[in-house]
Amino acid sequence: MSSIDNVLHELKSLLEELQNKGSNMSISVDRDAGVVRIYSEGSDYIKRASSGLAETLELAYTTAEHHPYWSILYNATEICKSVLDRWESNLTADQLSEMSWGCEEIKMALERLSR
Repeated sequence: MSSIDNVLHELKSLLEELQNKGSNMSISVDRDAGVVRIYSEGSDYIKRASSGLAETLELAYTTAEHHPYWSILYNATEICKSVLDRWESNLTADQLSEMSWGCEEIKMALERLSR
């Protein structure tokens, strides 16, 4: 049994105990990445997506700007963040303009890569 399977087994037992006490939680496992996520009952899909995106944003923020893929990663995640932040409301004209600018930055980065 792998270490992730051991952790998952222990967590499932703990979550069963918590469910018996009225706490409703769920587990998501990405064995390839070695990641286990625990979600509370109030965690909807937008919150889950935002949480996952936070890890991508951290990578985008810490990757050196001279990396050839940096602009693509950075601008794409910033666009995704704007979309998720405003999922339940309307995007403003400024946000749409920023997203359009980000798309242009992605396009230029792709053009540089294809030369």
